[in-house]
Order: sequence, then C-alpha cells, then structure tokens
Amino acid sequence: MKFLTYAFLAAFALQPLTAVPAAALETIQTSYVNLSEVTSKNPTTRQVENALKTCSSARGWEFSRVATGKLIGQLRVRGKHYVEVDVEYSKSAFKISYRDSRNMKYDSENNTIHRRYNSWIENLTNDVIFCLK
Repeated sequence: MKFLTYAFLAAFALQPLTAVPAAALETIQTSYVNLSEVTSKNPTTRQVENALKTCSSARGWEFSRVATGKLIGQLRVRGKHYVEVDVEYSKSAFKISYRDSRNMKYDSENNTIHRRYNSWIENLTNDVIFCLK
C-alpha cells in the first residue's frame, strides 16, 4: 500500500512538468464580414477603410493602402510578435486574411499559428464592426 501511495505522489508531482504544453497552435482563421448582417447603415467604401485604419489603432494595428479596396495591416506586440494581414474591403464587406508573421510558430503545411493570432484578428474584426454601427 505504501508503494502505491508513493507511486501516486511521484506521478502527481511530475504531472505539471509533463502536462504543460508549449503555446497552443490553432488553424489560421480568415475573417469575412458581410456588413449588411452587422449594421443597418450603408457605409461608403471610404468609411469602411477609415474604420479599418482608425478603430483598430488603439490595439496597435497600422495599415497601408496598396490599392483601391486593399490594405495591408501590421501588428507588433511587445516587440516580440509580428503579424501582417491582407484586407480586402468594399462598401458591403471586408475580409481579413493571413499574409505573414514572425515569432508566431506559423506552420504552412498544417496552416496553424500561435493561438493569439486568431484572437487578434477577432478583436480587429469586432473593432471595425463597432465603428461602423
């Protein structure tokens, strides 16, 4: 009986060392929003662009216009993580897609990335929707 007790205690004591995974990876999500489903307003293409650029700036997003209806967004987090996204937009919708990253454990074969990426994209999406309401 003592042996079982010691074995259980040893296994229990070692569990945190073996059960703590590295940063969880998730499948990369693309965010697509049909604006008629989230707002009763009819924004112009310029208003959608301005919402993307301004409503997300408090979270550190920076955008560059590369063509009509297309932006590239960049996010730097704590000088450690870097994310770049393509944004296609019109007066009726916008789509945010993965472009590039650094220090985010991106795996192109499995289409996975550090779990925080998807939450940053979700926050960006929600910020833009909030500004357009």
